[in-house]
Amino acid sequence: MKKNLFSKLFILLAVTLFTVGCSKETVDLPVVEFSSEISDLTVTFTTTAIGATSYSWDFGDGETSTEKDPVHVYAANGTYTVVLTATNESGSTTSTESVVIAKSLIKIDGSFTDWTEVSSDILSTATLPDGASLTALKTLKVCADDNFIYVYMKIDTTDVNPVDLFFDTDNTATTGANSWLFADAGADILMEGMLHSNLDVDVFKHDDTAGADAWTWNTAIAAGSGIINMSECKTVSGKIVEFEAKIVREMIPTTLADNIKMGVFISYNSWAEAGALPIQVSGEDVLPMLTVKLKH
Repeated sequence: MKKNLFSKLFILLAVTLFTVGCSKETVDLPVVEFSSEISDLTVTFTTTAIGATSYSWDFGDGETSTEKDPVHVYAANGTYTVVLTATNESGSTTSTESVVIAKSLIKIDGSFTDWTEVSSDILSTATLPDGASLTALKTLKVCADDNFIYVYMKIDTTDVNPVDLFFDTDNTATTGANSWLFADAGADILMEGMLHSNLDVDVFKHDDTAGADAWTWNTAIAAGSGIINMSECKTVSGKIVEFEAKIVREMIPTTLADNIKMGVFISYNSWAEAGALPIQVSGEDVLPMLTVKLKH
């Protein structure tokens, strides 16, 4: 009996040792996080996962990837919910983040090609008509997105330097300054800078207490603020150049209506009148400023 008992105990011990020796240690689930770097529509994702052997991405736009650190190009602006699933032999862990894509409507690079892609319902354009008395400003284009107001100009720069940008920010003609240049201007904001200094503008607010016909402007933002970023001037022919610029919306020192109005006046170095847009032919009534749609 003792011999049989010892034999059974020996076998049980051997089986137990064999089972323990062959068993695998439990593997923890992956710990997963990720970060993103956004450039226009392109997002570079970087994974900081621990213990993962495979990855599965859902970019929130119907596209997926199994790369660890993928680069994904979105087709349009928007907020996308991105889900990363990291997996190992014990199972899967997910991490979810929102990615906001907000590509600028216009890239200020002096190429001007993206202006042709702007939808006609948000692009306002004025061109110099035949017979106009002020001829230095040839073309003015304006559009906007959530962050910037974009401006394109074609100018005959012969002896031209000062540039004035007028804004009716509340879309109300009864407030702000009247103007001999534009009909029902109601200009609340004036940005004035030198073309040869890349439009490093001073920003002025109109003093309505002096009346709409008074030229009374108070400095709101001094030059050097960076409210305007301008491209290099590209020569079209002779002294005629074109350039583009963007204005930081949140830096404009007033509340902006959904739609605002804008007009441009340029001067010779002597400050004599050189050009303006929108403009009517000589001897006819002036035109209203261009509409800038801020809420699409």
